[in-house]
Amino acid sequence: MRDPIGVAFVGAGTVAEMHGRGLAAVPDATLVGTYDLDAGKARAIAARFGGRVFDSLDELLADPAIDAVHVLTPVERHAAHAVAALRAGKHVLVEKPVAQTHTEIAELKAEAFRAGRVCMPAHNYIYAPSVRRARRLIEAGNLGKIASLWILYNIYHSPQAAAIYGGVLRAVCTHHAYSLLYLLGRPRRVTAAASRVHDSGAGCEDQAMIVCEMEDGAIANLWSSFAADDPTSDPWTVVYKILGTNGGVSYSWNEAQFTDDGGPAWGMPCYEESFAGEIDYFIRRSLLGGESPLSTLDDAADALSILMAAEQSIFNRDAMTIVRFENR
Repeated sequence: MRDPIGVAFVGAGTVAEMHGRGLAAVPDATLVGTYDLDAGKARAIAARFGGRVFDSLDELLADPAIDAVHVLTPVERHAAHAVAALRAGKHVLVEKPVAQTHTEIAELKAEAFRAGRVCMPAHNYIYAPSVRRARRLIEAGNLGKIASLWILYNIYHSPQAAAIYGGVLRAVCTHHAYSLLYLLGRPRRVTAAASRVHDSGAGCEDQAMIVCEMEDGAIANLWSSFAADDPTSDPWTVVYKILGTNGGVSYSWNEAQFTDDGGPAWGMPCYEESFAGEIDYFIRRSLLGGESPLSTLDDAADALSILMAAEQSIFNRDAMTIVRFENR
């Protein structure tokens, strides 16, 4: 019987709680330790999920008990921390958005190849069982020719919280973009609009809509809002809907909820399960089984291309903007 995969967290913010819960559900892995610039946050994660607190990133990367690193720092540090981990011979699971530029993503891909290690984007939404089933039904042709896809997100964030995340286009629609790629592939053209309902003081949009024209004629609608919750009888908190000529698929986070003011899952099991599925796949299927992730660094680069085309459409007020995938 082999030893469990040793895992370390770089970053101990809100998302580290979800990674801790997900990792705890995988018997083939154990949390060796955590590093964060805020040692108090690292101690809190260690108290919850075990392992030690590292005094520095270098100390963490030098520990031979660590096989894999979850990079959970702010996006501007993702590439630097992931590259350092790869060069230290560690596998990497890096939170989304993976990086801010195509150049950074290309560097991660090159470093992973040189090191012979896995560098997997933390594209957690597609690891939900319902979304994986949707992909299987599409590929099997059970839904017929796909006509439309809808991904909707309506979760209120206070202006103060929204300012921390930044605009919804990069913070949330990244999920929509990689989900679109997983389910239907690359869009040909997009048009987009964005607005600000609440003034966070940061000047960031708190609502955005991207309409994607697919090569086969399907239309994908990607909506995200921090501006308001949906309290109606048929809530669009987070909804995936795919309609084809022979059937359809619907998936909603509202299928199971409970009161939880403590966060970070806010009583949404579907959200938490996506982390559990992602981390289980990373450890058991990719690291131990040698399988490719469901969403790769190439997909992270393509998701960034979609968002950049949307930003160009918003800036230029273009009816349609061609998505350019020259990044590979």
